[in-house]
Amino acid sequence: MDGTLLDSGASVERTRPARAGEHGTWWTEDPGTSGTRRAGGAGTSGTRQEEPAAAREGASARDGAAQERRVVRQVGFAQAALGFTVNSLGACLVLLARDLGAHPGELAWLSSSFGAGLLAVGAAGPLMLRPGPRPVLLSAALVAAAGAALLAVAPVAAAAAAGALLLGLGAAGLVLVTPALLHGPDAAARLARANAAASVSALLGPPAIGALDAAGANGRLVLLLAVPPLLFLAADARARPAAASGVRDRRPPAAPRSLRPGADAAGARGPSPAARRGGDASGPPAGWRTAGTWAAIVVAVSMEFCFTIWATARLQETGLTTAAAAATATAFLAGMAAGRLVAPRLLAREVPVVPLGCGLAAAGTLLVAVTGAPAPVTAGLLVAGLGIAPFYPVTLARLVQVPGLPAARSAAYGALASGTAILAAPAALAALGAALDLRTAFLVTVPPLAAVLAAASWPRGGARTRPGLHGEAGASGGGPV
Repeated sequence: MDGTLLDSGASVERTRPARAGEHGTWWTEDPGTSGTRRAGGAGTSGTRQEEPAAAREGASARDGAAQERRVVRQVGFAQAALGFTVNSLGACLVLLARDLGAHPGELAWLSSSFGAGLLAVGAAGPLMLRPGPRPVLLSAALVAAAGAALLAVAPVAAAAAAGALLLGLGAAGLVLVTPALLHGPDAAARLARANAAASVSALLGPPAIGALDAAGANGRLVLLLAVPPLLFLAADARARPAAASGVRDRRPPAAPRSLRPGADAAGARGPSPAARRGGDASGPPAGWRTAGTWAAIVVAVSMEFCFTIWATARLQETGLTTAAAAATATAFLAGMAAGRLVAPRLLAREVPVVPLGCGLAAAGTLLVAVTGAPAPVTAGLLVAGLGIAPFYPVTLARLVQVPGLPAARSAAYGALASGTAILAAPAALAALGAALDLRTAFLVTVPPLAAVLAAASWPRGGARTRPGLHGEAGASGGGPV
């Protein structure tokens, strides 16, 4: 961590130096007063004297480290619960269709509930994050727990729809708050690690659903396993740190320093006219950059959720039973987990992970679409997951790092982009599958999207950036990774 985390509910006491002539005096801001108060000074009887600078720095470092550990713990639990529940929706869709006597294509609303939740949360994101990320984290965890429990035991379509909607809203809140907690110069690598936690936990959901269903119980009951971690997360978000006192630190995150020679001198002269318009001399204005990165997230998430939702159904077409298909579909999630675990190292080495991943995604889709046996389809899912893995964290990091875009607004835009993709892509794939077949639907959907993202992400202009610091595009408008 580099100290650029947003405050997650902890209040910090801010100290500023004394005025000239007030030797030994220190000042604090007190929420119970209208201004500042002098807490002590030289020659003042019964008052607190100035603390040694080393002691203050040591206490501040300890408090900062404890706060960072707390944020890492919260993000880890949030992403683990998110990965487990959302990536179990495909298997739950198949089981619910069987329980209700419906075709899986008729239950596309199950995946759409998460997308609808993302749209709702994204639209209200800046307002929701105004008090800080902690209230959003608390509410999202409780709502997601209620939705997972209801979807697990729902006996009729109406109850399942309510559970899916609650789970979608809660999961969307967790998506919204994650980039608000993890941002800064190395956002791409940190978001990749957070998403890796989600991908690893996602490996547990579908196999557990398939195993429980094969044992004779309803596999949807596996969703109940996500309830205790979500309740723990809510309790952890509700508790204030022991050191909390004073005024919340509302300082904006530090902007990443440019790697261009002479950047410090330029900064000393003040922002350029282009920077004041939200851009800089080497890149487009912030509005165009925001639109481009937003569209890139839509394409990235579209490819991911085409496989997340419909991999189980595709494997069923190869002759596998429902339970076996749900378990085998984890090949895509395994590829996602592996790709996101290695993505930070590749980013640090300036590897163009998005164009490379697009090639792997297209190759994996060909295996999924043109073969009819379980083994090559499974291999195709693994390869596609490996390629698609870095798309979301890298494109989201680009959005978070658009100059002049507030953190709360970038988090909301990211949620809106994800919701748009999750609503549109799986439904479009289902419609194509009904009109043609699912194999053809994969073939005419994923490779064109991969080609668009690869073309938009290919390094241009010969400029080299450091993705580990600036994400895919870099803070100065250089070429993407």
